Amino acid sequence: MPSQPSSEARFTPRHFGVLAVIVAVVLLAGLAMLGWGAVQRIDSMVVSEESRAIEAGLLQERNRLVADQKRLTTRDAAVVNLQANNRLWIVENLFARPSEFNRDDRSYVVRADGAVMLLFDQGGLWGAPLDTEDAAAVEPLLVAVRQRMAGIATGLSTPPLADLGMADLVRLPSGKLALASVQPIVGTGAAARQRPGTEFVHVAIRVIEARLLANLSERAGLLDLKVAAPRSADASLALQNADGKPVGYLVWTPGRPALKLLQDTAPTLVGILALGILAMVGLLVWLLRSAAQLEASRDQTAFLAFHDPLTGLANRVLFRTSLEAAMGYEYLAATKVLLVSIDLDHFKEVNDTLGHAAGDQLLGQVGKRLSQALSDGATLARLAGDEFAIVQPGIVSDGHARWLCQSILQSLKQPFVLSGGPLHVTASFGAALEPGDALTPQEMLRRADVALYAAKAAGSNCLEIYTPDLDRVRRERRTLEVDLRQALISGTGLFLLYQPVFDAATGKIAGAEALVRWLHPTRGYLSPDSFIAIAEETGIIDTLGLWVLDEASRFAAAAGLSRIAVNVSPMQFLDTQFTEHVLQTLRRHGLEPSRLELEITEGLLLQNSNQVRQALVQLRQTGLSIALDDFGTGYSSISYLRTHNVDKLKIDQSFTRLMADDPSTHAIVRSVIEMAHALGMSVTAEGVEEEQQRLLLQALGCNYLQGYLLSRPVTGERLSQLLASDHPATAVPLRKKIS
Repeated sequence: MPSQPSSEARFTPRHFGVLAVIVAVVLLAGLAMLGWGAVQRIDSMVVSEESRAIEAGLLQERNRLVADQKRLTTRDAAVVNLQANNRLWIVENLFARPSEFNRDDRSYVVRADGAVMLLFDQGGLWGAPLDTEDAAAVEPLLVAVRQRMAGIATGLSTPPLADLGMADLVRLPSGKLALASVQPIVGTGAAARQRPGTEFVHVAIRVIEARLLANLSERAGLLDLKVAAPRSADASLALQNADGKPVGYLVWTPGRPALKLLQDTAPTLVGILALGILAMVGLLVWLLRSAAQLEASRDQTAFLAFHDPLTGLANRVLFRTSLEAAMGYEYLAATKVLLVSIDLDHFKEVNDTLGHAAGDQLLGQVGKRLSQALSDGATLARLAGDEFAIVQPGIVSDGHARWLCQSILQSLKQPFVLSGGPLHVTASFGAALEPGDALTPQEMLRRADVALYAAKAAGSNCLEIYTPDLDRVRRERRTLEVDLRQALISGTGLFLLYQPVFDAATGKIAGAEALVRWLHPTRGYLSPDSFIAIAEETGIIDTLGLWVLDEASRFAAAAGLSRIAVNVSPMQFLDTQFTEHVLQTLRRHGLEPSRLELEITEGLLLQNSNQVRQALVQLRQTGLSIALDDFGTGYSSISYLRTHNVDKLKIDQSFTRLMADDPSTHAIVRSVIEMAHALGMSVTAEGVEEEQQRLLLQALGCNYLQGYLLSRPVTGERLSQLLASDHPATAVPLRKKIS
C-alpha cells in the first residue's frame, strides 16, 4: 500500500518563497499605513494646538476689551457727569483716552431708553443712533444686560452692578466678525446712585480685522490667518458665540511638520525597511518550515479538554482530578489540603453596564492575577461564570492557610484595566481546610461553598474559613426563614411601631414612619436587622413589604394621620405589579395617595433600571411621595436625584449625631439642606437626640425632625393619643433653650 505524502512534500521551498514574498508585501504595506497614519495624527495634533492658541488669543482680546471698559465705567464721576450731560467731561474721560481704549473700533454710551447718547468712531464724536450694522449684533447683549440689571432692582439677584456686563463674539450684517461688550456705567458713592431702570451702559465694538489677526498669527506662529470659509487645503476653526451658535470661521495654512519630516527622511526609512523586511522574510521561512513539521500535533486539543478556553485555567474536570489527587497523596509530614471557592462581587453589574465582552476581559485578567499569586503545587480553576476555585496541598497550619488566602485576596486590590477604563473589583473567599484523608472531595467542596455563602453574607471583599458554626448559622437562618413564612401566613408575631415625624417650625406632628417588629415565639423581640436580609434573600420580602404597607395604610386611615412613611426594599421593585399592589392597598383602606410616603435607598436609584424609573414615575403621578432614606451614606448622586424626581431627603442619623461638635459635618448637613431645597425637595433629619441638634437643624431650614428627643417609636394606640393631644411623646419640651 503506498504511503501518504509527507508534510515536507506538500510544503516545497517554492511555496515558502511565495509565502515569504506575500508576507513581505503585507508587512511593507502595513508599515507604510502605520507611518502615514502617524503622520496624519501628529499633523492633526499640531492643528489642534494651533486652534487652541487662536481661541486663547481671542479670549485674551475679549478680556482686555472688558477690562478697558471697566476702568472707564466703574467710577462715580462717570455716572454724575452723564446724568448732568457734561459733554466736555465725557469727551475727555470716557472717550479721549487712546492709551486705554484705542483698540475699539466703535463705542457708544446708551441711555436707559435705548437711545444713543454719544458715539465714538475712528476719532469722531457726535450724537447719533446706534449704527444699523452694530444694532443687530449688540441688541441681544443690551437686552440681556438690562434684564440682569432689572433682576437686581426687583431683588431677584444680588451681584454688583459692575459684574452684570456681557461680552461675546458676534457676526455683523456685513459678514465681518467682531468682539462686542456691553458694560453698565456704575458708581459706588451716594452721589452716583441711579434709580433702577435709569442706568447708562457702555457699548464697545472691536472688528476682527487684519491688524488683530496679524497679532494673533504672530503669537501663535501661524501663516495667513484670515476670516473666510473653510477649504480642504486649509486648517480652520469654527467660531461660536456664548450660546454655542456658529458665527464664522478663521482659516490658516497649517504647518504639517510631520509630513515635512517624512518627506526629508523617506529615502533612509525605505532603506531601513527593506533591510528589515529581508531579515523578516528569512526568519519567516525558518519558522514556517518548523511549523509544518509540527502541524499534526494534538496538544491544543488535549489542552482544551481540560482547560477553560476563556481564561486558560483548569476546568471543572481537571480541578476535580487535582482535588482528588491532593486529598489522596501521602505527605511525609502532617499537612492539610486547602480548598478555596472564589466568587467575584457584583459581577452581574459589570456585564449589565459594560457588556459581556468587558465581563470576559475581566475574567481573563482575574485569572492572570490569581495565577500569579499562587504558591507552588496549587491548582487554579474556573468552574463557571465568575466562580473560581483553588486547591493547595501541603498546608501546615490554619495561620498558613489564612496568610495564603489574604495574599490572594490582596492580588485583586489594584484596578483592572478594561477597554472602558479602570475598574475596581472585589471578591468573596470561602475556604475549607482539612486533612486529605478526613473527608471526601464532595464534602470539601460543600464546606468551601458554605464558607463562601457566609463571606458574601458578611459583605464584599470578605474571607471566611469553614467552621462547624457556619453550618449552625446556616441552619438557624433556614429556621428563621421558615418561622417568618409561618408568621406571615398565621398573621401572628409581626407588628408595627410608629415613630412620629415633627414639623421643625411648629413642633407639631406632621406624620409618622412605620417600623416593623417581630415577636418571635422563642427568640423574643427581633429588630428588622435580624430578618429583613433573610426576607430579601429568600423572596419573602414581597409578602412582608405588602403586609407592612397594608397595616400602615389601615392605621393611617383610621387614625387620621396626615402622612405615613413606609420603607420599601429594592427587591420589591423587581415585581412588575408592585405599583398596582400599592394603589390597591390605598383604595382598600380609603387612604389618599398624598398621605403615603415610600422610603427608598440610594442603591435602588443607582441600579438605573427602566423598570424602577417607570414605577417611581407612575407612583408619583398618583400624588404619592418618594423619600430617599439615609442620604449621605452611599453615593449621594445629584444626577440621580434630578433624574428620578425624589420628593424628600432623609439625612442619616450619623450626620445628625456629629453636626453639633464637628464643623465639617455641620457644613455637609447645611449643603444637603440647601441642595434639596434648590431641587424642590423637603428634608427630614433622623436621629435627633439632643436639643442643640434640633435648634441647629431648625436654623438651617430643615423641614422635619425625627428622633428620640421628640419621640421614640410608639404603638398605634399611643400615637393616636399623641395626635389627639398634638404633643410630642417626650418629657423634654420641644422649645427648651440650650443653656
